[in-house]
Amino acid sequence: PSDSGVQIPPISHRFQRASFYVLECGEAQTKHCWLRLFGLLDEPAGGEILLEGRRVTGLDSEELGEIRNRKLGFLFAAPFLLPSFTVLENVAMPLFKVAQVDAREAKSITEMILDLVGIAELVELPALTLSPLQQHFTALARAIVHSPRLLIIEELGLGLDPESALRVFDVARRIPERLGTTLIVT
Repeated sequence: PSDSGVQIPPISHRFQRASFYVLECGEAQTKHCWLRLFGLLDEPAGGEILLEGRRVTGLDSEELGEIRNRKLGFLFAAPFLLPSFTVLENVAMPLFKVAQVDAREAKSITEMILDLVGIAELVELPALTLSPLQQHFTALARAIVHSPRLLIIEELGLGLDPESALRVFDVARRIPERLGTTLIVT
């Protein structure tokens, strides 16, 4: 079981760098629990979690927060964009908060990521004017702009029509090769 009390089956797996994994599980609560464990939001009741060979199980909340900020990316089922911010501002935010890069470098990195996900032409649009597909691409770009080692995606394409969800999936499949990021996707 995890700290949340959910009984989950044991796992022993080494996730390879720059790989794409789909986590399939019949029970939503179990899937959610796995994502919380992989995202270092919960502690396992037994065993340990290693990240890049370093044991992270048992670290204090400040150390775990630092690791999450620097090495992990999260893309939730809902985009959670700031509606009055432009696409550029929404995507660049982690560069100032986490990576602490200067404005010129942040703009350059953000433009490269927007190109990678295929929305470079939307850079100046306010988030509130975006279609659901554009919102998902913007949130995906924000989740990878700081080049996380691990990206955890909850319910990829949820709420999109099948064609749009497939487009988001296709873009996500390019991330490991282009950025060296490992993806765990539900």
